[in-house]
Amino acid sequence: MALAMAALTVFVVAMIASYSGAFAKPTLHHLDVAVAGPPQLVDGMRSQDNLEVTPVADAAAARAQVYERKTDAAFAVGPTGDLTIYVAGGGGRSVANASEAVGRAVAAKAGLTPSVEDVAPTSAADPQGTVEFYAVIFLSIGATMGAAAFGLMMGSVRRLSTLALRTVSLAAYSALLAGAVTVYVDGVLGALTTHTWQVFGALWLYAFGVAGAVTGVAAAFGTVASAVVTLFLIIVGNAAAAGPVGLPLLTGFYRTFNAIVPQGSGVALLRSITYFGGNGAWTPILTLATWGAAGLALAVIAVLAPKAWTTYRASHDRYRVRSGGTVLRPRVLSSVD
Repeated sequence: MALAMAALTVFVVAMIASYSGAFAKPTLHHLDVAVAGPPQLVDGMRSQDNLEVTPVADAAAARAQVYERKTDAAFAVGPTGDLTIYVAGGGGRSVANASEAVGRAVAAKAGLTPSVEDVAPTSAADPQGTVEFYAVIFLSIGATMGAAAFGLMMGSVRRLSTLALRTVSLAAYSALLAGAVTVYVDGVLGALTTHTWQVFGALWLYAFGVAGAVTGVAAAFGTVASAVVTLFLIIVGNAAAAGPVGLPLLTGFYRTFNAIVPQGSGVALLRSITYFGGNGAWTPILTLATWGAAGLALAVIAVLAPKAWTTYRASHDRYRVRSGGTVLRPRVLSSVD
């Protein structure tokens, strides 16, 4: 009981430390921007350490960079001395606010008149663009707990038939989770009201990838390893998803894991589908598919490796005989004979 209490206390403190470290004091660390303007303006913005500047030809190209998710924001100087600031609320309201602040500071320094255009606005039911984040992190809890529960009820994965049954069960359970979450965020909450089937598909892929990875690790390395992976995903992965603050405002530690953990890809995929017309969706799709494929590969190896080793030993022993503790090949006489 004492050990259980201590472990749960450490878990709670780790969760608080992770979330507070990622979200409590959001600071702009790295912002990708497209700039259509005179060379001196581009060079001046390049001198800022927290900006990665991509020069473009005109305002249309600048706007396209944001909508295609190639940059976080864009700035375009007009012929009448105005500066249009292109932001994307669907990429996270905090990022849009930070981008607007940078644009207004640039306009004030250059003597330009700023105006803001949101190229990917959020819905009225999700003004901060955080519903995607909460849908993903709580889906993580259901997927990991489901994988663990199936492991207890169905036993260890030791045969291909068991693996096939477990895979079908996880696929069906992932569809149930994805369907329930889609109905809520779309029909009940009214937050993600467009591309319903694509949202369902993204949620299913995410849940199946997470559950499959946990199952594969458990099959290959045991329950303890599976628990470690689950804790890592909950403590570090949820914070690295960058939901409430956005990727440009995350510290380097969490930013490094954003493209690795499934939560970061799940949030990015939902935002791409909902607000950006599918732009930038392929990278998170491949990441989530990799998690699921890795779990399946580990489970297959865990099933086949013992059988392959047994077959190898049986075939190898046919060519050996033991006599007086000495290993002899068939039809080969000892030195005594």
